Amino acid sequence: MKRINLIGLLLIASTLSCSKVELTGEEQGCDKVDCTYDLRWISVKLVDPSGKPVALDRTKVTRLSDGKDLTKTYTNDQWNIFKSLGSYPVAGDIDGEHIPKFKHTKVRFQGYIGNREVVKADYVVTFDCCHISLVSGELELVTGR
Repeated sequence: MKRINLIGLLLIASTLSCSKVELTGEEQGCDKVDCTYDLRWISVKLVDPSGKPVALDRTKVTRLSDGKDLTKTYTNDQWNIFKSLGSYPVAGDIDGEHIPKFKHTKVRFQGYIGNREVVKADYVVTFDCCHISLVSGELELVTGR
């Protein structure tokens, strides 16, 4: 019983010691946050009805509020990895200049084989003080090609 009380007390103490970051759309409190140096990405995995990865020829990512094209250019090696896994980037930490902190931003992912659009999906993403995160949207999609 003492052990449970001690664990509970430690949890309460650690919760109270955390600094509060107000989600006001401002970067208030971010100067006191220690961020990790890893780059985070939101990716969508595309599979066919049998579960095999879908190899796209190209993708397009658009910020829906104003139609801004957020599509990145990738090397052939990167693109070959995406195709082999069927996993394609939607947005990442490097999009911080296009996706405001503490606001929900709608983006559209489109994938093409040849000139034919085979997938279109909408996502809502946001940034905290450090990294991007997914608010809504499906991360695995089945496409009929």
